[in-house]
Amino acid sequence: MDFNDNSFFSDNIAHVNRLVTKVLYCTIILGPLFYIFSRNKIFEISNEFCLLTFLMTTIFCTLQTVLVFGFGSSAFKNRYPDQHKIIQNIAMYFGMIFSAIMLGILGTNPHIGIYISYALVIFLSCLYYNTKITLTMSIICYFTMVGSLFLKSENRFAEMMAYGTVFQDFFAFCIGYSIEFLFVFIITLNLTRKNHKSMKAILDKNIKIENTNIEILKFMPEILKKHNLITGYHTEHTVTYVEMICNELISEGLFTDILTPEAIKMFSVAANLHDIGKIFIPDHILNTPRRYTPQEYEMMKLHPQKGKEILETMPLLWDGKFNKIAIDMAYCHHERYDGTGYPNCLKGTDIPLCARIMSVADVLDALLSRRPYKKTMTIADTMKILREGKGTQFDPLIVDAALQIQPLIYMYSQEVATKEYDEITQELEWRQQNMDSLLKGEMISEEQQIELMRNS
Repeated sequence: MDFNDNSFFSDNIAHVNRLVTKVLYCTIILGPLFYIFSRNKIFEISNEFCLLTFLMTTIFCTLQTVLVFGFGSSAFKNRYPDQHKIIQNIAMYFGMIFSAIMLGILGTNPHIGIYISYALVIFLSCLYYNTKITLTMSIICYFTMVGSLFLKSENRFAEMMAYGTVFQDFFAFCIGYSIEFLFVFIITLNLTRKNHKSMKAILDKNIKIENTNIEILKFMPEILKKHNLITGYHTEHTVTYVEMICNELISEGLFTDILTPEAIKMFSVAANLHDIGKIFIPDHILNTPRRYTPQEYEMMKLHPQKGKEILETMPLLWDGKFNKIAIDMAYCHHERYDGTGYPNCLKGTDIPLCARIMSVADVLDALLSRRPYKKTMTIADTMKILREGKGTQFDPLIVDAALQIQPLIYMYSQEVATKEYDEITQELEWRQQNMDSLLKGEMISEEQQIELMRNS
């Protein structure tokens, strides 16, 4: 699930780097093969050249491996995304330039036929969908080839003394290779440009579709507001808390195998749907300004199951990965870490990570949000409740992450509390006024009818 084309091209660089590195591994056996062939009189290559080939390929492949597989791991990427991008770009140039240099060195030996093989490096560079790298490698490979041809001619002339001067021998080959190289250059450069343009057009279209899907999902709290204003605002708040907690977990090096940038984005978007099942709860229960009765509480406990049933009918988004996260979050966010939650009494890590994070975010907002029927709890008391719930209600690691970002949580809760309180109070008063009129059997006025239609 790529949310921008920069993400796609960065991931593609890392993918092609791994491919190039695996190809380069094959060059390590060249030195030993040359030595074996020479010992068996298949062709004659000096022991020094065999050793040089082996040492160069081994050293360069080791460095490339460290760059690509060491600093290119998912854990390193998740923890240091900017550094990962820089290192992968370095590895891209390093691998390509090393390939060209290696071919150039092999090409200086008069017994090894390295000619248009340089084109393979350029064609390989096309996989990056990057015009700059293709153009750079075309120039490097051309001049490497020309230098290699000159040294080959010099070495061959020293051995054979059979073709005028070294420069005559060199230019005889160089002209032909230059023509061949020109065709390769034109083809690869235009191929890269066309591929990049086509790929970007496809990505732009996919990004627009993805962004549209995200905006539709973010619209869900607005729908919930029409049913229950408090639930709508609560949903918006938990989206922010989920994202804050995920980012803190990553900064601490926790759950890096799960909390990729893609997953964090899906977690925060899915939070918009965690209370979708509440649309099945009767209006008078959702909007009651008091504690639930036992019967009302049992009715409220149905909303995870109802949310799951709704989300199971949702079309597949992002290959179904988002659907699973949204369902898990809606269905399991009232499970408790000690197994005493509902609806299935799941315990510990049997509860999906997204739901364990949602559980903390859910309680954070419930405690910190100001409501007409309760005061805002202080940030200190809120954090105390989280600490007391470590290992019983909540995952201890997620509680610790929330405690680390206490200032951020406090600032956000203060920002939204006052702004939303008056609107919620007015709606509850309006609903209570009309409910009292209906219970008394009174006729509502025309103005009340219009207001009722506006708010329904």
